[in-house]
Amino acid sequence: MTSHLRRGGVAHLVLAMLLGSAGGASAAAGSDTIVVTTTIQAAVNQAGPGDTVLVPPGVYRETVTIVSSAITIRGSRGAILDASGFAVGIRAASGPMTGGPGEIRRCPVARLTDLAVEGLRVTNASFTGVLFRGVDGFSITDGVYVGNGGAYALFPICSTRGLISGNQVEGTDDGAIYVGVSRDITVEDNHATASTVGIEIENSTGLVVRHNRVSGNTAGIAIFALPLLDIPVVEGILVERNVVIRNNRPNPFLPTEEAVGALPTGSGIIALGADRVSIRDNQIIGNDSGGLAVLASPLAAIDPRMDAFPDDVGVIGNVVRRNGLDPDPIRSPVPGADLIYDGSGRDVCFADNVAGTEFPVGLTAAFPCQ
Repeated sequence: MTSHLRRGGVAHLVLAMLLGSAGGASAAAGSDTIVVTTTIQAAVNQAGPGDTVLVPPGVYRETVTIVSSAITIRGSRGAILDASGFAVGIRAASGPMTGGPGEIRRCPVARLTDLAVEGLRVTNASFTGVLFRGVDGFSITDGVYVGNGGAYALFPICSTRGLISGNQVEGTDDGAIYVGVSRDITVEDNHATASTVGIEIENSTGLVVRHNRVSGNTAGIAIFALPLLDIPVVEGILVERNVVIRNNRPNPFLPTEEAVGALPTGSGIIALGADRVSIRDNQIIGNDSGGLAVLASPLAAIDPRMDAFPDDVGVIGNVVRRNGLDPDPIRSPVPGADLIYDGSGRDVCFADNVAGTEFPVGLTAAFPCQ
């Protein structure tokens, strides 16, 4: 028997054991909780819409694929998914992105809805801890994601209406928490560290990034668009009340290797070509290349749908101190400072920030918020 469904106590559990089905699983009519007894995948295979897969303490060496909507995977304290030897820890995908080299990569139609991963520790995936692609309505909460080193730890893409909250994430070669080609996602109350980017927002709209702590990364929070993706812009972003401190991990990539390879070591918050962005009430301290930078995107020339310049960006009420004291000599496009703006775009403004240095000097006076 691989798993049993539990609802209503011991009587239902005994009934489930007596009515074991072919394939080694057992079920009781009307049950909605599946307790893992061998593999998480076996329990997920048995789950239907509305069911919860409960993972008891233990180490589960596997990769898990979700193919049904409205499934929750809930880890107990001490439940560890060890994805050693696999690219992904937990995967849910409505289909692949389409489009070849030089073409726009299109998202699949979202066919999976209302998925949740809660309270699980996922480690050792070679690409990403959790991959959600084409999911409408999801949450990834209260987990620990360590040592998923190939690219990401949490990787929702082509998805909508999501929540990423309360997670400890560390040790990835690209973004610890990545949200790309997505809409209406909230990223809050997470700690992201020891990665190239703590929180990476690409080609997405309607995102909220708040109450996170990002430290010990190459860049704390990076907001930008890449060319030839289904959503050609990054806009409608709120970044508030985050702590962005000492993100001075050396960039592991050459500037020409990956998009994140061009990010200066020691970047606090950097927004490239982003529109309708509010960056407010954050603490940004001790980042070697710069505290908070609003810049034009160097990538827009590749895709005529993209606008290189930042528009309607408000930088208000942030504490930005002791940044820019040791800029990356290879990647920093401007001298180090607490506040940095290249003067591009329109309706970019600065107000009520506590900052020691600006580049250029006097930028707050030159670009005040009305």
